[in-house]
Amino acid sequence: MTAVPFVADQPAARVHESLRRSLAALEEARQCSVLWFGEVMRRRLYAEFGCSSINQYARQELGFSKSRTRDFVRLAQRLEALPAVRAAVASGEIGYTKAREVVTVATPATEQRWLQVAKRPRRDLTLAVKRAKRAARMDPGQGELLPTETVVAPRELPVDLHIRLTPEQEARRTALVEKLHKLGGAPTDRAELLLEALAALVESRGPRGPHAPPAQVHVHKCPDCGKAEAEGRELGRADRERLECDAAVCEAGGRNTTTIPPRSRRAVFARDRHRCRAPGCDRTRFLEVHHITPRKQGGANEPENLVTLCAACHRLWHERGAGNSMTVSLLQAR
Repeated sequence: MTAVPFVADQPAARVHESLRRSLAALEEARQCSVLWFGEVMRRRLYAEFGCSSINQYARQELGFSKSRTRDFVRLAQRLEALPAVRAAVASGEIGYTKAREVVTVATPATEQRWLQVAKRPRRDLTLAVKRAKRAARMDPGQGELLPTETVVAPRELPVDLHIRLTPEQEARRTALVEKLHKLGGAPTDRAELLLEALAALVESRGPRGPHAPPAQVHVHKCPDCGKAEAEGRELGRADRERLECDAAVCEAGGRNTTTIPPRSRRAVFARDRHRCRAPGCDRTRFLEVHHITPRKQGGANEPENLVTLCAACHRLWHERGAGNSMTVSLLQAR
């Protein structure tokens, strides 16, 4: 169904019908949009456009606001965890508006029951969701107060994220991630989110600010074959190359050296205001200095050839190579 082009001064019946058809088209467009968005996020297709995260892709490539990005990411994540609900949205069995309500309470164990509720009028679904959320806040010992049709809310069940969380811990985690999004966005990648949280904890207990000593990672590189490993795990090509951009080198029997002079490194950070310069990314942690023209191609350690990138964007640049879409924007930093 497509929206009806607007024409002023139409009869009431035609205006009403045009509005209904346009709203139906809007609902269908929203369904398709969130499914396509989820596909980009699930398959990490944003990397094809020079973005290191779905947040960066949404802001840079789609022009989303922070709040709209937050809504799409949350819904796409929940649909990924609820395959039956996702299939119902894809088939048109339930619409975008109902899906937004269902994902706030459904779990993999209860999604089929919630889909049955979603087939009723939207008002019935809204009331059922409210009852479920209200019941989830009650004292578990007062089970007789739970409505008979209530489906167990997500936070009543433990959540397995490689660690097992209690319902209270999961509620705290959800609240903190929500607050992070409101304050300016949180990494959708769980590994990046964990690293950001650990970095913030370290900074809160030690020297703060951009000049605080970073946590050091020791990488061992074989001088013969060129392979490198950290903590006994071999590093991929992209990580090896980004470390060669910005690292301290220690050779047996020799003095420690740096690939970029400390003075130049500090000057680049100051010029870039201690923020990642990749389009749409403004991270202030895990910053590294990148050579726009690689050193092996004659790129010098001059500020004009250096730019600040976070580790994720730096890794992506080396994965994609010099021909990726990030290059043009980075050249503007010269």
